[in-house]
Amino acid sequence: MKKFILILLLLIPIGLLVSCSDDVTNPNPETDCQVTLTFNNVAVINGVIYATQDYPLEVESISICSNDGSTKGISEVEYSIDDHASSIAKYAPFTGRFDTRNLAEGTHPLGVYVDLLQSNNSQVSDSMQYTFTVVPTVEDLPAGIELGTFTQTVLVR
Repeated sequence: MKKFILILLLLIPIGLLVSCSDDVTNPNPETDCQVTLTFNNVAVINGVIYATQDYPLEVESISICSNDGSTKGISEVEYSIDDHASSIAKYAPFTGRFDTRNLAEGTHPLGVYVDLLQSNNSQVSDSMQYTFTVVPTVEDLPAGIELGTFTQTVLVR
């Protein structure tokens, strides 16, 4: 019994040393960064991204900036539409062009999977999911909106 208690007392400090950290809630300037995506041929109203079958949906560029001011690199961006791999971009500006002529009217998920290179040469992967609504023509967009560019910045941890 004494050996059992001694073993338990030894395991408690070890458990404290390997416990989970709270890095998810605390910013980490070494790994946190902002990824900025610029879409083209879209219209955005009330948070809904619209694309038409007349014009291809495009991601014009993806850029990255770390929160501590240094720029980290992007090694690759993979795109998927309707959960099917669509294309891979390996060079800046990491564009993606999606033929919307064959997409049915309605909503479709667009997955953007980014592989980031950290300044310490480690690699971090993150994904962003967008939902866009396809309409047949520009005339079918909600009243008062036009196709153009849309830029969004997201925090990657």
